Formats: sequence, structure tokens, C-alpha cells
Amino acid sequence: MIRKKIVTFLTALGFCLYYMDINGTNIIQAKKLQEEKKYIVCTKNGSELKEVEKEFGKTGEINENGGNCLQKKRMTTVELTESEAEDLADISEVSFVEEDKCVKASRRFVWKDKNVHKKTVKRMKKNQSGTEWNIRMIHAGKAKKDKKKKIKIAILDSGVSYTDDIDMDPSKTISLVPGEEELSPLFMDGTGHGNSVAGLIAAKDNKKGITGINPNAEIYSIRVLDDNNTSPVSRVIEGIYMAIEEDVDIINMSFGMDTYSAALEKAVKDAKKAGILIIAAAGNTGGKGVEYPAAFDEVMAVGSVDQHGTAAESSAAGNQVEIVAPGELVRSTGIFCDELVSSGTSLAAPQVAAAASRIWEKDPRVSADFVRELLNQSANSYGDREKYGNGLLDLEYALESYDEFKEAYPERETALSSSEEGQTEMLLQENKREVLSFEETGCVAGSWTQKLHGDMIPTNRVNVLQGARYPDKSDETKGMYDNPWWHGFFHKNYVAAYIYETRLANQFTDERAVTVPANMQWMRLAIEDAVKNINWKEQFGSAPSKGTKRAFVWGMAIHNLQDTFAHSTYEYKNGKWIPINHDKGNEANDCDNKNRCETRYTLAVKAVKAAIRKYENSSHPSGSYAEYSSVLEAREFRMGDIYQNIKKVAGSSLAAPYASVNYATGFAASTK
Repeated sequence: MIRKKIVTFLTALGFCLYYMDINGTNIIQAKKLQEEKKYIVCTKNGSELKEVEKEFGKTGEINENGGNCLQKKRMTTVELTESEAEDLADISEVSFVEEDKCVKASRRFVWKDKNVHKKTVKRMKKNQSGTEWNIRMIHAGKAKKDKKKKIKIAILDSGVSYTDDIDMDPSKTISLVPGEEELSPLFMDGTGHGNSVAGLIAAKDNKKGITGINPNAEIYSIRVLDDNNTSPVSRVIEGIYMAIEEDVDIINMSFGMDTYSAALEKAVKDAKKAGILIIAAAGNTGGKGVEYPAAFDEVMAVGSVDQHGTAAESSAAGNQVEIVAPGELVRSTGIFCDELVSSGTSLAAPQVAAAASRIWEKDPRVSADFVRELLNQSANSYGDREKYGNGLLDLEYALESYDEFKEAYPERETALSSSEEGQTEMLLQENKREVLSFEETGCVAGSWTQKLHGDMIPTNRVNVLQGARYPDKSDETKGMYDNPWWHGFFHKNYVAAYIYETRLANQFTDERAVTVPANMQWMRLAIEDAVKNINWKEQFGSAPSKGTKRAFVWGMAIHNLQDTFAHSTYEYKNGKWIPINHDKGNEANDCDNKNRCETRYTLAVKAVKAAIRKYENSSHPSGSYAEYSSVLEAREFRMGDIYQNIKKVAGSSLAAPYASVNYATGFAASTK
């Protein structure tokens, strides 16, 4: 039974000892000496967990998408004073109580006979290859396309936005951040951090942008980092358990914190028991040591090197560093399919995860430990163990040595215990390959400028992205029925609404009078009020520039544009065209189910790209019906009233091509 009375000792101003009743009686009316903080509580049975939540009140750190993974492991988050936490921890039914601290975007196997050899270098003035310098340094090459089983990689990060450059099922992306339960897959990543991680792993070989190390990998995106690239550890734990339930092979975590967490360690150990290879960024702490979760024995801690193969000054050092990969001025996939150049161990970790997936594809039946040991034994070990671990990642050498290693690998498939550390013999010849050193990488910090990794100054594309996320997050604009003009569900004319919204956006930098498209006079006030009511200080922390405001409202308009593909479409079923409605009682039939008519999302990406080009046009044109042209490629669905919508703003001749993809009957009232 959880204790009903909590003793609070008040020392300030000579207060005496008081008893405070949890249920609200005899509550001290004086100012509390201790502030409440958020704590993770783990109990020994489910009934006590419910009692804790009942008495202290569960926090809202994780949204309903989490599926109660924490509760299944008898954990919850509550707000307590320090003394309440201490008293709760003393109760026999409670396993542990710890502060729910934040992680921020940012043990090795030791072989007794693995030598550290002298580094030899092959110098190159400039990377003139079509392959990125970092990919060349680790000898990753191109992944062969085959029909082998895809390796599942869960990316716990700031989210991965659905894009045509990463082969990702939009239904495999989810946000655990509170208030983002209905966030669109196209705008999932709020900072670009998650997309850069995913791009290094699995960006397509499509002659656009970069090519990832393994485009064949199957990506699961679990958004735990918020728009500040931070997360309470409880949300990370929830994400780990979701990854376990999804039966993934690899978890990548490009973030860390400097404080030990028993709850996080338990989740990591459970993931290891489930046969998952866990990879994390060692951290950008310099000589201050490896951060958690990378510091746990069960996790591969990845440090970073620069273009010369030298350990980066910012990369964490310590005996937990297991392997290193390039992490300074690395190019990857950015916001709205832009390219991004940034630095840090956050970029090194996913390269190891991708390399691991390439190895695992050869035989998915081998264990995570097999893959981990092969990565480490094949690494090029030429530096101090506390900075380089087992050495620089070398995928080519690992793949070439695969058969030899597998034949010699011990039959046991269980993880090495800490007592066995250092007892595994080297099974491969030492890798003494020359390290490629690039005088010029061909990369400059273009898309983001940064003083330290994580301290990023965004371009206006980030502000467009924030605006695109706003309609799903703000109470002022949420709901496709309450605010259809922000969610592509305005059958009177969603095209006109989009155009007008972009004109309002442009007015921040161009004060000429805004013309209102025909047949939308009566709804203009609702759109204008939503823009006038934006709390700019809340969104940006200070008064933004006119250009930033323009970018933000353009993003809101783009949200409306892309939502049309989710909320105003029809599919052919049972011999007739039927609206793809909201159906919360049957997820398979719901219009927000990303698997239902998947090309809706593919074509929505094209529409968004067209809108971004219009936004970035130096002459500042407004949006137009042309941004909807990707719908002309639709085969498995039709767009509701698209012909009528375009006809009203552009005329019959320009609207004519859209007649073939038009469905002229509005949604039934019953859809609400």
C-alpha cells in the first residue's frame, strides 16, 4: 500500500515539521520549499503502479501513440517533490524512483590480442568522386539490390519526415511527443536531425542528394526528441519498448545525457535480450566521457573522426568508446529533401547502424553479437583506445572477411558477460589499410550553421517546416472539420484557400493589397483570424523577422495543400468510388492510415516540393493551382472536386486536364 502521508521538512523562515495529506486536507498554505519535478517510478506489480498514478497523477510526457509500453513494464511518470520521491523509494513495493532527466541530440568488446598499429594515410586533395567522402573513408560502397530479408532499423530521434528520397513506409513513423498525436508523416521531423540520420542509413540511390549506406534497410521512425532536440528519458524508454514490440533488428539513438538512469538501463537490457543490436552516439563531450545510453555495456558507443581520420575534438573519450566513424562536415538529407551538412557523433552512429544492417543481410539468422564482433574485429585500429575504441569502421573489410569470421566464430549465440570481457580471441587478420585523408571534403556547413553540435541556427526552411506542423499542434487550427481550410477538407474550394493563405504569407514582406480568390469571401475571416492569433513569441521565443513570419505561414498553407491528399480523396472499392473518410473505429479504413492508397503520400510529397519551389522563388509569387498537378498521376484514387476547385480560380481551359482525376460529389455528412 502506497504511503498516504508524506513528511515535508520546511527549514526556510523557521517552519516546523508538517504533515501534508495527499488527498487535499490540511494542505500547508505557505509557499512550498521544494518544487515538484518529474520522476520515473517503477513498481513490483501492476496494482501498486495504478496506486501511484492515482495518488500523484500521471504526467503527459508521452502521447497516446505510445501504446502504454511503460505501463506494461510497471513504470510511470509522476510529479513529486524531492522528499516525496525519497519516501516513495523507501516503500517495499517500489523498485526504484529516479528523476526523469532529459537526453539531448548529440562498453566495448575488447580483444586481448587486437593491436594498435601505426596509422598510414593516403592523402587526397579533394573528394571529386560522386560518393561522399565519409562513405569512401569507411569503404561502404554501394549496397547490392537483392531480394534478401530487409533488416529493420528503428531510429529513435526527432522523427523522419516521409520523403521520396528514403524508402520508408509512412505507417512506420510515429511521434511520442505530447500534442502530436495526429502529426502528418510529411512533417514529422521538426529539426532535420532525424532525417539526416535516416539519410545516412537509407537515402535512395536515385541521382538526387546523397545515397545512404543501405537503401535496402527498413526504417522505423519513432519521434522522441521534440523541436528543441531534447526528450525526457521516460519517452526514450517508451520508444525502446515500442521498437522491441515491432521486432526490429537494430536501434539507433543519436542523443545522450551525462546521468545514469536505472530505468533506461533496464530498457536497454530488455532490448538486448530481445536480440536487438543497440547503437548510440558516444556524445560530443570531448574529454568529459561517454554519455548514456552509449555508456551501457549493451550498447555500441560510436565516436567520430574528421576528414583525416583523426578523432574529432568534440567526440567523447573513455573506455566505453567502441568504434569510430566519420562525423565532421558530413552531408545528408535535410528538410523538405534539401541537403544538410552538420557534425557530431550523431552522424557517426547511423553509419555504423547502416553497416551493421549490410552485414546482417547476408544471414539474418546470426545474432546481434556476431554482427557487433565482426564490426569491431574488422575495424582499423590505429589510435588511442579511449578515443578510437576498436578503430575506424571498415565495411568492405568486414564483408570480405565475413565467411572467414563466421566459420571461426564460437557456436554460442549469447552475449558476452562483463566477466568475459577481453577473453574473446581475434578471429581476423589485423586491418592495416591506409586511411583516406581528404584535404577538402567538398562540404561546407551550408544548410545549418552551428557553434556546437545541437546549437543549430536554422534556415527559413526550418521555419516553413514549423509552420507546416502548426495546424496539427495548435488548438486554434486543429481538426479537419473545425478548420477545414487548414486541413485540405474544404470542398467549397480548398485550392482557393491554399492560394489565399500563401498570399497572406507574402504580405509580411510585400505590403501590397492581397486579392481574394473568387467564391471564398465568406471563409476569409477564419483564415485571417488564425494568422492574426499566432503567438509569435511562443513559437520562436522572441519577435521573429517578417521573413520568418512569411516562411511560417507559407508552411501552414503547405500543410493545407498536402492534407488534401489525405482528407479529400476517393478510392475505387466494391465497384464504386467511395470517400476515404475518417474512421477511428477501423484504423485500416481511416483516411490518415498511410497504407491506404499509398500513392497519396508519394504524390503529396511532389506537391509539397512544388510549393517549396514557389515559396523560394525570389519574385515572391503566391501559390497556385499548379501545385496540385501531381494528382494527374493518380491511378488508385481521385481527388474530390478538384476540377471544380481549379475551374473557379483558373478557368475552364486550365482546369480541363483535372477532369480525369476529379470526383464531383462532396463528402457525406455522416463522415463527421
